[in-house]
Amino acid sequence: MNKLLIIGGTGLLGQYLVLEAYQRGFEVTATFHDNDAKLGTRSLVHLDVRDEAEVNEVVRSTSPEVVILAAGITDLDRCENNPQEAWAVNAEGAYNVTAACKSADIPMMYISTDAVFNGHKSERYYEFDTPDPLGIYAQTKLEGERLALDADHRNTVARVSLLYGWNRTSEKKNFVTWAIEEMRARRPVPLFTDRLTTPTYAPHCAQVLLKMLRGGSRGIYHVSGPDCMDRFEMGMAIAQEFGLEQSLCQRGSVNDADLAARRGRNLCLSSQKAESEFDLRMMHFRDGIKAMRSTEPGHEPDPDS
Repeated sequence: MNKLLIIGGTGLLGQYLVLEAYQRGFEVTATFHDNDAKLGTRSLVHLDVRDEAEVNEVVRSTSPEVVILAAGITDLDRCENNPQEAWAVNAEGAYNVTAACKSADIPMMYISTDAVFNGHKSERYYEFDTPDPLGIYAQTKLEGERLALDADHRNTVARVSLLYGWNRTSEKKNFVTWAIEEMRARRPVPLFTDRLTTPTYAPHCAQVLLKMLRGGSRGIYHVSGPDCMDRFEMGMAIAQEFGLEQSLCQRGSVNDADLAARRGRNLCLSSQKAESEFDLRMMHFRDGIKAMRSTEPGHEPDPDS
């Protein structure tokens, strides 16, 4: 397995999948939709997953041995406020990709989310737990999972949780980069203490997903960091690692936030299955933000110094 098509190559996870795949010797084709970024000197192929003919043509012309579908609308509130768009991109788009892969007899990996669960469980979620999506975003992603799993027994669904890392292809923020920016501007940062997730360092997640592909993954896997944390705990760790004022981190509640989409209170995932089957260890949050501090764009150490 050497030829790889990454659909959604300029998203936070997609960009690291592209870079890591090149480093691992894959022959890579990556796609973009809105963001025509360049990853190093590598250009990307345009693809709108809503366009069935375009999807079929890209899959046919690139002849990959495996496809990773990392494209989609991930903003929960945008999906809730624009359900037709969310279903068109996240569900109908997934249908177009899974159908094209099935027609070409190509296995695929579908990137999903912890949000397929309702968050009512007091412990971590495992792959065998029953999904119960609370909002439009989660419903569209669960439909994408169903499509992928029904299309081919070789397909993989990888559920990830709160991806973070430097975004090198756009100005779009994730939780960690937003918190760093706010604290550097000395603005108070309201942080939920009543929402739990397992934050996942995007570059390491990309490494893990590619290792799983080469290891013959199929079925559902949870791929997330090992630490079950609330946003306040994360904010305090970020402030400490980046030398920022911890007093700017202010405890808050999801009940006080003006959010269109409902969020599960506990969406912590267990990655025990993936770790056991593929002999890997997910990266702790403090190790992830330490890696971010040493690789910040414009702040990397001079190799000649």
